[in-house]
Amino acid sequence: MLRIVLFIKRVALGIGFCLVFAFCANPDQVETEDPNDIWEPDGRGWVANTWKSDGKGWILMENNRKELKRFFAIGTWHVPGYTFSNTAHKDSVVYRENEQLFKEKIAPFNMVFVGPGLGKEYMSEVIHVMNPFSATLHEYLDGIATLPKGDDKDYYRSQFLKQEVKNPGFVAYLDAQMRKILKTKTNDQYIFSHIDEIAAGGVSNWSIPPEAGALINERLKQADPKALVFVDLVGHAKGTTYLFERKYLETHAAMPEDPPYDMLSSDARACKLPLLGFYQAFDGSPVYHFKGGNYSYVEYDFNELSRLWVENLRILANAYKENGDVFGINAFRDFYAHPVLAGITVDAMREGLGEGVPIWLYFDGNGYAKPGNVSPSAYLKNVKCQIYTAIVHGVTGILFWNDWRKTPEVFDKLIPMMHELNDNLEVVTYDTVEKRIEGNLHVAVKKAPDGKEYYIATNSSKTTDAMFTLSGGNRVKLDPLGVYVSPK
Repeated sequence: MLRIVLFIKRVALGIGFCLVFAFCANPDQVETEDPNDIWEPDGRGWVANTWKSDGKGWILMENNRKELKRFFAIGTWHVPGYTFSNTAHKDSVVYRENEQLFKEKIAPFNMVFVGPGLGKEYMSEVIHVMNPFSATLHEYLDGIATLPKGDDKDYYRSQFLKQEVKNPGFVAYLDAQMRKILKTKTNDQYIFSHIDEIAAGGVSNWSIPPEAGALINERLKQADPKALVFVDLVGHAKGTTYLFERKYLETHAAMPEDPPYDMLSSDARACKLPLLGFYQAFDGSPVYHFKGGNYSYVEYDFNELSRLWVENLRILANAYKENGDVFGINAFRDFYAHPVLAGITVDAMREGLGEGVPIWLYFDGNGYAKPGNVSPSAYLKNVKCQIYTAIVHGVTGILFWNDWRKTPEVFDKLIPMMHELNDNLEVVTYDTVEKRIEGNLHVAVKKAPDGKEYYIATNSSKTTDAMFTLSGGNRVKLDPLGVYVSPK
């Protein structure tokens, strides 16, 4: 029984990639023991050919002992310092050096993005992530001659897709593409990444309709019935065009044939990206400020940002919940500015998705959101607090996006932090029997199979200490951005 003691002050909030985990075997045929008594350190030993949801927010996966256990995802897009290539000369010195480098950098991870033709035999110990679906969809749309080609083409494409999902020809196209994609897998353990930030449009400037994402999910599972789909919803939760449409349709029967520019200010209409004016929160609050053809984010105070963030995420998670099985966002700059948003994000998504749906979040692994005057170590202290705050709130997997343009100083310091997380995974995977959340203090009480209790706690404040009390009466002080995990 989960005892929840909540003193929540809604003081903060928290982005989206769509990953599709395709596994094999019938999960119902796997003997299940207590999912907490064995964990797999350093990202090794997981067999991605069987999976099952436990209904408590976890994906269960078979380990190398053929036992179905709770799988805490630790994935990475890009491996800073390592260069993927299609070189196949195993006997070359360069190949062996690359093998050693890859294994060192990927050691604490259990998932990595690998493009077609870039897989190597030495990468086989981790689950691969491939991401073909955005290109697949836009290749189809590019072939529709009647669709406009201008700067606001994405509005027309989105409206077109709402009806096209009923077209047997589109379904047949997707089915053919699924068969091709399955032939390009780079490993027996593999993941498909769907449309990045699907609720914000991905590479588009208008949201991909939920029904289109749901159809892709459906056709993937038709091709591979064991597929598990992770959906990265948005890159921030300040607002999307989906939310604009939702509000528009409260007073209109349908979306107009052309973008309703008459609803925008003259400054918004003059923007070099004309559709950005339609990026709004659920209540119509704008995402962007416009001036002289340029745009920047509207800066809301934290309480207002939190209010918008929570309701936006709740609505989006609910609207897109048929798109997959596991959900998340990526909000690197917002999480850095307000680490408490990582926890609030999990809570808001839970409201939209319902209980038991697994949530995995993206974090910044290579300093994309790091200010120039902040050291890698100081930056990662903030990221660590974000991660463990999300864990307290119930996240059961994390992924890292790494800016490939940056040198690997931050990522190289992230690696030992992920080894430390692996060391803590036994405690992380225990059942949560109590939560205590008050402002920037986040505490989860975990219970082991033997009845012993362990604590995970964070202080998401950047400036103020926090205190909490262990069951034995001992007081624990957390420094700003501090993290506490009971030792085993």
